Amino acid sequence: MSFYTVTRDDLRNVRRSCVVLGVVGVFTALVALVFGSEISIYDDAYRTLYDVSALVGFAFPLFVASLTYLSIAGDRSGGAIKYVLGLPNSRAEYFLGKYVSRAVVAVSAVVLATVVGFVIAAATFTNGADPIRFLKFAAVSALYALTVTGIFVSLSATTASRSRAMFAVIGAYFVLVPFWFGFLPVISLDTVIDALTSTLGITLSESTRELVSVLSPATAYLQATEVVYAGVFDQYQILGTFHHESDRLARQSWFNVLILGCWATVAPLLGYLKFRVSELG
Repeated sequence: MSFYTVTRDDLRNVRRSCVVLGVVGVFTALVALVFGSEISIYDDAYRTLYDVSALVGFAFPLFVASLTYLSIAGDRSGGAIKYVLGLPNSRAEYFLGKYVSRAVVAVSAVVLATVVGFVIAAATFTNGADPIRFLKFAAVSALYALTVTGIFVSLSATTASRSRAMFAVIGAYFVLVPFWFGFLPVISLDTVIDALTSTLGITLSESTRELVSVLSPATAYLQATEVVYAGVFDQYQILGTFHHESDRLARQSWFNVLILGCWATVAPLLGYLKFRVSELG
């Protein structure tokens, strides 16, 4: 058995899963619903892409969580992993095969939803749809899908039971998305930073706070989508939130893409290193 075999078999299994098909279908339907509901509101499809990016940033990780939390933990708890690793197959090939197969599904969901949105926009919006902007959106969103998949598969690899895998993945989601972004009531990243700086008697500059905030993959993703709206920042007031003329590092698209790339590579690496020495018996 090899990396290719692990990937192929896992893709075959997830393709047969009603849960996976449901997740991809529901997410695509939600994106189509967003485009359909804003046909009479905006003339430009890229404005609706802005709203879809929020859906991808905040809700899509929950869809990915259902696809990934049992990717390795399920095999460990059910004992199937002993059979797989009993064949001529290393832990590295097994881990990478699981990551790639789930990443293919997650990226496919993003691409399919973007294609459906483009078809609706091209056929119904007053100004049609710019394929270049949609391609940029799909590329950045696919990188985000890889990032989230890598984090969740890594957490699945570090747990030996289904319940722990579920709590680990959901916990990571709440920390990296609503908590980091400031959606949670009472406590958020800002309140924690304020408490720490007050206790230590130090002051953080606004640029440092912004730099910390974009270390979350969700925040980095939303900032990275700035490349989609090049040349049209003055068309809709809400697009001004990107601060595209700022020199601050945290507001640079390339830096946010770099953060996503780091999450997509470092998280799986750390997950594999933990999985490599885990007791599977």
